[in-house]
Amino acid sequence: MSWCSSEDALNNSSTPSSRSRKSSWLISKVDENEVDKEVQEMMDDWRKRRQNSDGGGETNQMECIQAALDYCRSQLKQLLIDDNESGEINIISPNSETVEEEDQLGNLVNCLNRQQKAVRQQMYFDKIVQLGLERQAIKDEAGGPAHSADECRAEGHEFVMQPVRGGHNPCCEVCMHTIWRLVQWWRRCRVCGMRAHDKCAEDVKRVCAGVLSTRSKFELNINLCEERSLAEQEYQCAECSAPICFDGTAEQEARLCDYSGELFCPNCHWNDTWSIPARIIHNLDATPRPICRAVKQLLSIELRRVNELRRNFLLMKCYFVSCRTARRLRILQYLQTHSHFVDNHVMYSLKELRELCEGTLLPELEQIHTVFRKHIEEECETCAGNGFFCELCDESCIVDQKEKILYPFTENTRSCATCLAVYHKKCFERKSLNCPRCERRRKRSELPKTLSSSDEKEAVATN
Repeated sequence: MSWCSSEDALNNSSTPSSRSRKSSWLISKVDENEVDKEVQEMMDDWRKRRQNSDGGGETNQMECIQAALDYCRSQLKQLLIDDNESGEINIISPNSETVEEEDQLGNLVNCLNRQQKAVRQQMYFDKIVQLGLERQAIKDEAGGPAHSADECRAEGHEFVMQPVRGGHNPCCEVCMHTIWRLVQWWRRCRVCGMRAHDKCAEDVKRVCAGVLSTRSKFELNINLCEERSLAEQEYQCAECSAPICFDGTAEQEARLCDYSGELFCPNCHWNDTWSIPARIIHNLDATPRPICRAVKQLLSIELRRVNELRRNFLLMKCYFVSCRTARRLRILQYLQTHSHFVDNHVMYSLKELRELCEGTLLPELEQIHTVFRKHIEEECETCAGNGFFCELCDESCIVDQKEKILYPFTENTRSCATCLAVYHKKCFERKSLNCPRCERRRKRSELPKTLSSSDEKEAVATN
């Protein structure tokens, strides 16, 4: 059974025929979800009461979702209170001859009750997240049609429309067909990086890795997982339940994920390789091993954020080196436990990898990043004066966006690879990736040559 499933306890109580199919944490929807039915019935009752009170008028969807959110929060709060109270109660049997047997039975009953309550708590928590996303989508649609067209939400993914220009044609992870950039609209999740056609974005079944990684009890697996057999999975893919085998066609090939120990079909497992955290910690083995697509997105999401922070540290170092105040304050001493972070962004110690798996490294780096950014943008005039204004903003841009000072580490910006000038990402892509600063420098470099050639012509004419 997968280590990071919020549905494992529910799967344990299911029938044997459906246990292996539902055991994977990759399945986004659980059959017969009691909380979904309960919340749906509550919303239906709320609409009926609202229509009766308004004399048959239309109900507000936003208010209905808010009522469902309040209901889920109250139920979750009650479960947490009951869980705390039940933890203090000990079962004592009056019959001394059967004390041990009844104690064991009572402990088993308490354990099962706690598991059921934990499953319902996670269901209510997931329902709160889902309703919150629906409420945000309604707000975005009410704010303007342009935003709703640019962004699409499904299963926690935040799909953003991608530009036509680019390199290779990616593959859609929903329909498994090639995305032809010049003739097809396509989207990419800004959180986990999942790619899909515009028409396929709403049909995605895989939960976004960003949703899984933000759960309160989430942590990366640092234990070696046992390999599951085809019989345990009922010859089905652990994610999409497609039929798989070892001696069939290429479309039914069973592929092992070294991270979770489960078997997947070729659509869910692209033979991507990654260093397994458990093998690094226990065996000092960083050899990349095959993993499925969902695990790759899960492992890379935090590492991508850490690498982004480390690249920003290198950019901020350039500001601090030329700033007297930063040198006097020794601001780089905040990274004294990670001194190699100011040299490159690819080296990690074994301790840092373990802290990354345990979830303690990223909050520490984000806190240091906040201190560095506050010094550059707010506290130091010298560092703030080395910022940039976007020269590509036009009338369609927001006024506040035009007047905002940009830095190489600012979100949604692009830097010119030649002169390092900073622009808004959308403005830079809209202007065909042309840098006006480089264009001015090119014209200035050609100006002396033009003057010298004209002087030579005048000298020849006078002679």
